Order: sequence, then C-alpha cells, then structure tokens
Amino acid sequence: MMKNVVDVVFGGLTYWAFGFGLSFGRSHMSLPFIGIGDFLVDPGTGDHMGPVFAAFLFQLSFATTATTIVSGAMAERCNFKAYCLFSMLNTVVYCIPAGWVWGEHGFLYKLGVVDIAGSGPVHLVGGTSALVATAMLGPRLGRYDNGLDPMPLGSPTNALMGLFMLWWGWLAFNSGSTFGISGHKWKYSARAAVVTMNSSFGGGFVGLVHSYFLRKGTFDIMDLINGVLGSLVSVTAGCYLYRPWEAVVVGAIGGAIACLMMPLWDRMRIDDPVGATSVHGCAGLWGVLAVGIFALDPKLLNTTRGRSGVLHGGGWYLLSVQALAALCYITWSATVTFIILWIVNKIIPLRMKAHDELLGADLTEHLIRHQGVGVSRVLSALINQQSNEHQIVSLQNITVVGRNTEDQIGEHNSTPFSAEDIQEQSCCSCLNAGSSTPETLSLRFELRLNVARPRGISGETCCIPTGTQHRSKQGVGAARGPPGGAAKPDTPGASPRHTSGSPGGRQFGGVAHVAPCTIVPTTLCRTSEGHLCQGAASDAGGSGSRSAAKLSQAQQHSSLALQPAKEVQVPVEFGFCLRKVQHSKSYPQISV
Repeated sequence: MMKNVVDVVFGGLTYWAFGFGLSFGRSHMSLPFIGIGDFLVDPGTGDHMGPVFAAFLFQLSFATTATTIVSGAMAERCNFKAYCLFSMLNTVVYCIPAGWVWGEHGFLYKLGVVDIAGSGPVHLVGGTSALVATAMLGPRLGRYDNGLDPMPLGSPTNALMGLFMLWWGWLAFNSGSTFGISGHKWKYSARAAVVTMNSSFGGGFVGLVHSYFLRKGTFDIMDLINGVLGSLVSVTAGCYLYRPWEAVVVGAIGGAIACLMMPLWDRMRIDDPVGATSVHGCAGLWGVLAVGIFALDPKLLNTTRGRSGVLHGGGWYLLSVQALAALCYITWSATVTFIILWIVNKIIPLRMKAHDELLGADLTEHLIRHQGVGVSRVLSALINQQSNEHQIVSLQNITVVGRNTEDQIGEHNSTPFSAEDIQEQSCCSCLNAGSSTPETLSLRFELRLNVARPRGISGETCCIPTGTQHRSKQGVGAARGPPGGAAKPDTPGASPRHTSGSPGGRQFGGVAHVAPCTIVPTTLCRTSEGHLCQGAASDAGGSGSRSAAKLSQAQQHSSLALQPAKEVQVPVEFGFCLRKVQHSKSYPQISV
C-alpha cells in the first residue's frame, strides 16, 4: 500500500513535470516517437484549459497504474528507498508508448492502431516491466526450496476487497475513455460498461473451472481473482467495440491466459507474488490482439477509421498493426525498465537485506508490527522437510541483485546468507513471546533441527516463553519434563524443558516470577512482559550439578551443540531475547 501511495506522489509529480508533455505535447516540434511541449502542465485560461486539465488528470490515473503493476511483482524483497526512485523514473516507460497510440503525432496512431482504454500502453507495458523487475530481483528467500507450492496468502479478505475495488473502478476506467457524453459518446460509454461487466463474467467462470479441476474439487481464491482481473485487462483495448457475447469470449480467454500462465512462470523460477506478469502482461497482450479479431467499426465515433476485425469482414490489416503495436510495447518497456532498474541499483540496492526480508518490510522499513507476523513466511523460507542439507546450501547460493559485497557476505562469514544470518533472523521473524500454538512449537523445533544443527552451529539462539507464567522455588531449571530424561526442546506436545547449560556455568535461582522457556544451553533474557527468563546451568563438579551421564544425555537431546553462550541484549519490542549464533567456518556435520 505504501508503494501505491508513492506511485501517485512521486510518479504523479514527474508525470506533471514532463510525462504528459512527452505523450501529448502540442508543439510543432513533436516527433512520431515523442511529443514536445506542455511540460509543467499549466495551459493558461484559454478555451483549451478545461480539456487539457481533464486529459491530464485522466491520463495521470493511467500513468500511476502502469507503475503500480510493477510494484506488486517486486513485493516482499524490494528496497523501499530504491522503489521510490524507480517510481519517479518509471514515468518514462509509460508516457512514450502512450503518445505513440493516443497522441496525434504518434506513429502507431497514424497507422490506425486502436486501444481505447489501455490494454497495451498501460497493462502490457506494465506487465512487461513487472517481468523484467521480478527477474532482476530474483525470487523471495526460500520461495522455490520446497517445490512450486505458493507461499501462504497473507490476507484473502483483503485480496477480495481489492478485487471489488478494481472491478467497479474498471467501469469508470473504460466508460470514461469515450472522453465525454456529448453527441453519441454517452451511448458508447454505456456500452463500454456492459461489455466490461460481461467480460468479467467469462473470466470469473473460467477461473472457478480452472481451480475446480486443477485442485480436485476445491475453489482457490487466487484463481477466481486472477480470472476476473485477466478478463478486465483483456477487454480494455476494445471496450466499446465488442458485442456483449463477444465480450464474454474475450474475457474468458483472458482469464484462462492469466490462470494458466502463473504456474508456467513459477516453473521458470520467476517469482511474481501477485501474478502481475500473467494478469497484466499476458492478458494485456491478448487484449491488444483481440481488437484485430473482434472489433466492430463504431461508425458514429470513427474510432477505428472505418476498419473492423477479422470476424467482421475487416481483413487482416487491423490485426497486423495491432500485433506490430504489441511488439513495440514489449520491446520498449523491457529495454527501458532494465536500464532504469540498472541505474537505480547503482545508486540504491534494489534488493533489501536478507534479515529485513525475513522480518518483513512492514517492521523494518515502516515500524509496523503485526500479531504473529512471519511464522508462515519463515516456515516457507527456512524449513525443508525433504533435506536438511539442501535448504541451507540453496539459501547460501542465492544471487541477489542490488546487494553489495558487505551485505552478501555478512558480518562474520564469507558465505552469502550465512547460517548465522538465517538462524538469527528466523528467530526474530517467527518466535513471538507468549505464542505457543502447535505451529510455532513445531517451527521452533524444526528450525533448530534442520537449520542450525546440521550446519554445526553452536550456542543457543533464543529464549522463548512457551507457556503461562508460574512461580518457581528453584528457578527456571525446576521446569518439569517427561519421565525418563530430557525432552527435545519445543517438540509439539511436549512440556518445556530447561536443559543443562555449558560447563562452568552456575545455577540461577530465586526468581520469583518467570515465564516458562526453552533454553539451550545458557541464556539470560527478558520477555516482552518484562519477566526474567533465566537458564539453569550447572557445572559437573558444582553444587546441584547433574551427573556426567545426565549432562551427556541433555546434550544429545538438545537440538544445538552445547557451548558457552554470550548474552546479547535485543530490543524488547521483538517479544523475546536473541543471542548471536556462534558458528564454525568449516561447518562440520553433526548427525541428528
């Protein structure tokens, strides 16, 4: 949402300053490929003031939409500062092709290319830019380490609310493209609204059918949303040139393209979180070509200059120039977007740091905290149920655009995305104080078992409250475990167990009010509730010590090798305490 606001603020500023002039400049110096004039839009008080201001405001919505399409594809791993700069520069990507097809000087306009409301210059251009951006950024951490299954949907309710807002806003988007209601324009404006709705019927139906057969009788929200949006994108270019039944067909094909292309991009490891490339790029391409097939000459408006599509006896000319226009849109947007992102990356790294990505931009860039944030995110990013070794290696070998060498190698390690970074930030992201659902308990155990231990990482990373507060006469070490010895920490369904710490430690007692914790080995920390949570450490020769056999058993059942631990204070707002992970540069393997 912040990126959408930035698109209007920064993108709107640059569009007012030079974007509108490059599209629709009325100077005699305008060229077939670029407009000149009307920069810093201020037409004065003449008769043309009203039309110019109205055209600027309407085109501004198109310009910001083209950039917003890209923002979705860059979600969850793009540096916000870099995106602000990109938003300002991306105006160029839209305004030039918009002038080609809508400006009187444009070469596509003179060839007879038809695009009423922007399937080409808005959606195809934006979708192509989104493809370039997501390819340059690379996939989110852990996106494809567990196969092609998508990451959990953040908020299905918000996604559906967004669909409704776009759905009804699209009526104004397309109906307003008649640029008036005088004469016969109001008739075609009404037709555009009906055609737009009919297309969404076809796209929504295809989305549901696709989900039903692909997912064996279940109905996926994203398939429905993408089906509807793909249909709206595809009908936009000829929104009042189609008959109602033709709109259903165009929309159904557009919805099918959007739904079918999303898994194809995933197989190519193109991580587009919102499907912008499929919905806007692929469906937009179909929308541009559909005009050459289904368009019916609106004689009262002369939009197509007397030409109709192939199905209405208009011959192949219109389809040919529409295909040429699509090729121009794709070539321009891909080339210029790559150049802009390359320049931005030289100034500000495009990709956020690994720990910021795992914590989430809401927290690291906007200081917004969410209840339970990051559990599913980190589970998808860090836990590989198939292979302990594969997960950590794949994370280490990720090549990230926009990260300098110091960021990539980490503070203490020469390997990109070291195990220290991964393990430390996984704790920050998902282990919230006072949250002991089966999911989080299992996640803690799996993180330690599959990430830290196989990599030879020693030392405890977190001190996490795992239950209600209780009074202890003997300190935290009095927490009871199952009979027969120490339990594996954080095993789902098991009681919290405080195992022995490192040799040379001492037992902490006398804490009157504590939160039960899982501590392996010795950590001193403070929970978000402010209660001390201390680890019971013992020395084999000291008071109250365990026997050597008991200590060995505790070490065996611990998910981390027990070594001396250092205390590191972490801001209380994280809801738990975190210790820097000691790690071995040689990464010796420790059998589970």
